[in-house]
Amino acid sequence: MLIYQKADGSQNEPERRLHKSEFGTITTLATDEQRSLTPRRVFFPEDTQSTGSLDYTIATVTLEQICYISVGMVAHAHEKHAPGAFRLADLVADVRDVRHPKRFVEGKHLARWFPVTHKWLEWGTARAPGLFRRTTFPGLYHVAEKLISVDMAAGATQLRVAYDCQQLLHNHSVWSFVRWVDLCNVRNRSIKRKTRYADEKPKRPDLPRREELEETSTRFSVKFLLGIMNSPLAQDFLLANRRSNLHIYPDDWAQLPIPDCTEAEQRPVVRIVNAILDAKTRDLGADVDDHEQELDRVVRRLYGVD
Repeated sequence: MLIYQKADGSQNEPERRLHKSEFGTITTLATDEQRSLTPRRVFFPEDTQSTGSLDYTIATVTLEQICYISVGMVAHAHEKHAPGAFRLADLVADVRDVRHPKRFVEGKHLARWFPVTHKWLEWGTARAPGLFRRTTFPGLYHVAEKLISVDMAAGATQLRVAYDCQQLLHNHSVWSFVRWVDLCNVRNRSIKRKTRYADEKPKRPDLPRREELEETSTRFSVKFLLGIMNSPLAQDFLLANRRSNLHIYPDDWAQLPIPDCTEAEQRPVVRIVNAILDAKTRDLGADVDDHEQELDRVVRRLYGVD
């Protein structure tokens, strides 16, 4: 039975009951604050709060405390201001020219670790990006390095998180993960929904302080995050905690626990990730299985699950 109430229920702890075959025979299950409960955690009858295979005791920081996570632009005509005027296919080209100056990817262009290819997006014209359905903001893309990912639908065997140092633009089939420190002093309404600087108004004491998020994010290498996010342990966590049985959404990624470890402890992960990226740069089809197996062992040690 579901009961709805118009109120802030984020701190409410719903009662979870498992009903047996005989009427009135129930088992009370573990619960949590409503803001922490995904649909899977609400309705699946586990009697502990599952974190997949991440049964860790180490200190962690959630990915959303390190990175701003956003879906990309919707690059077709705005239904109100330019209904039916153009589609994404009208905006992309295979080669760069004056009209198409921006590197651009969709989900289909991304492989694990590295983009397979990219297109060129129309930009700076009367329609692009001014008449896009959703434009996002330039600072999301114009950073020295970021991570980009695509949905891992049911049946996929591996996560596909790629490293980007080319300031790639992307559409809504791709998500960006940008460290908070790399967005320092970028201010807009999208970010203000997540966090605010001390001088931003109206004050939102319920949101984390942006200064603190930026300071936290400086402790983590982007390539270290890439290694963690592509690991089997991260996949297990996401599969166990995602809110959909078919897809993984940005909000699912937000709660991924990242080991809060020192720069020295991050170095082995970064070393392996660099080896993988070097191999993929030389040959996108390069076999990196040995590197990935070594990475898995290192990541498991960091989480203390060996």
